[in-house]
Amino acid sequence: MTQMKKLVFTTMCLGAIVGTLGLIQAQAQSEPPKTIDADCWVNSFNDEFDTLDFWDSETNSGQWKTSYIWDRDTIINEELQYYIDPKEHGVSPFSVSDGILHIIADKTPASLQQQVKGQKYISGVLTTEKGFSQKYGRFEVYAKVPSGKGLWSAFWLLPSFDQWPEGIAILPEIDVMEYLGNEGNTYHTTLHTNQNGPLESHPYHHTLKIDPSEDFHLYSVIWTSEKVEWYFDEELVASHQTPKDYTEPVHFLLNLAVGGTWPGAPDANTRFPAKYSIDYVRAYTYKC
Repeated sequence: MTQMKKLVFTTMCLGAIVGTLGLIQAQAQSEPPKTIDADCWVNSFNDEFDTLDFWDSETNSGQWKTSYIWDRDTIINEELQYYIDPKEHGVSPFSVSDGILHIIADKTPASLQQQVKGQKYISGVLTTEKGFSQKYGRFEVYAKVPSGKGLWSAFWLLPSFDQWPEGIAILPEIDVMEYLGNEGNTYHTTLHTNQNGPLESHPYHHTLKIDPSEDFHLYSVIWTSEKVEWYFDEELVASHQTPKDYTEPVHFLLNLAVGGTWPGAPDANTRFPAKYSIDYVRAYTYKC
């Protein structure tokens, strides 16, 4: 989602077993149909958010990290929020109720001013950087985005590494959904690549007949060795040839930013706390 992403921001066995694995890989990379056919997909990841399973660095277990791969104190895109951690800061930007995860942005309380580099707002980011990654497939979120000037909600994919790869300033990236809270019925999908030099971006802007902030909607991407295709409520909205540097498994990122060079600052009409609500996140592999 970020503009550091936009500016910073990519022998197990033998014999029959090897042959079977090769067939599965070939199927996963084959060209899917233009419409999402449920019978052609096998679920490989599913979080319904009955609870929120945080990654624990001490035990190397859990699902969702509350920070990016870079340092938590690194503020990107001139954003106005600080992504806090419930355990570290004693305040949580996350809540779960009735199977819905809420990422909550709010004005920074006085008690946290000294812990958040003076940022005016606090919010949350969740990534499966340590918990889950997959090469090729279908990735999706069913979510309700918040409205309001300066609110920037996103669902995106980054390649997974144990540490930031040496010599690479910007990671390849697939933005499945970005929504600026003041844009009504428009949302954005983008593909970022380094295949022809640093930061080559391919944005697509989608004008809908409805305002996506008024209800939950399904935001999906299908990534194969040939194409990246984006879907809104299972309807194809954009397609792009897969860049040559899309070679690594990717993980999920969910976040609600406030302010920054793209959405601008909140105004007097922006209501806080603001809530980005996620019903589920899923991944699939292709079998047809």
